[in-house]
Amino acid sequence: MRRAGITRRGLCAAAVALASVPGLANAEIEFTAVRVEAAYTSDSNVTRGPTGEALKDHILGLRATSGLLVPVSTRTRAVFQGFAGGEKFSTYTGLSHNFIGAQGDFQFRPSAEFSSATYAVFLRSTAEYYESNLRDGYRHVYGVSVLKPLTDRLQLFGALAGNVSDGKSVVFDTHSTSLRGNLDWRVSRWDTVYLGGEYRIGESVSTASRDDPIKTLGRVNTATPYIIQDDAFTDTTRDAYRIKTNTLLFTLGYNRAFGVGQSLDLSWRRIQATAQDAVSPATTSDLNYSINQFSLAYLVRF
Repeated sequence: MRRAGITRRGLCAAAVALASVPGLANAEIEFTAVRVEAAYTSDSNVTRGPTGEALKDHILGLRATSGLLVPVSTRTRAVFQGFAGGEKFSTYTGLSHNFIGAQGDFQFRPSAEFSSATYAVFLRSTAEYYESNLRDGYRHVYGVSVLKPLTDRLQLFGALAGNVSDGKSVVFDTHSTSLRGNLDWRVSRWDTVYLGGEYRIGESVSTASRDDPIKTLGRVNTATPYIIQDDAFTDTTRDAYRIKTNTLLFTLGYNRAFGVGQSLDLSWRRIQATAQDAVSPATTSDLNYSINQFSLAYLVRF
């Protein structure tokens, strides 16, 4: 796989540039901790295909993140993060990829009270480099968010976002809008349980074989001209097609902290996508898909 990385030298250069902006010259710029996450994931449907077309795989992932905080006023600040990493698929290696990206947030907190919410606008851009050439491209996410402490143990996060993918093939050029929420419950000093939900409306990409001529015709009729032979799979001829979907995502997780800046994270993620505007002979059920992902991750900060 191709390699990509972000260096602390690059972050320092960004800090110098920010410090030269009028009004920020006297700001105390603070570097955030470097966070590294190594994960193992079992995915029940890497093709994002309908029932009978789903292929399973196991994925090893690595991600590193760091950034800086720039106070703007007593109630506002800018947060910049850089990140890089990759995912390695065990069987369907065409889906393996590296990525590099950055995110910027502008945050506002109306008061220093514990219960005061933090509001933000954000923009994240990621460059992705796949073993599948058709998927190489960029992802952009922009939106607004709110982080609200409910008690000393409960914290609520919500975000409304636009999602844009720009792939080498137009089949992988997708647009969607999402609304998501997350509740963290700190059970003890070391233990946190979290629950998340997201509703997404827009476009998604699925992959399916040509084994069934009737279903294949239905996919062609529904997705044309956004259908192409998928180069990530070599077991048989499979087509990637872009369609409109409504998608529900549910996450349940448990985080166990130990030592200084270290934790283990176990999570289950369920995804259910419902197709829109199916064209005969395709039916909605021919295009729907579901996914179960189970992940175990080790996280460390230093």
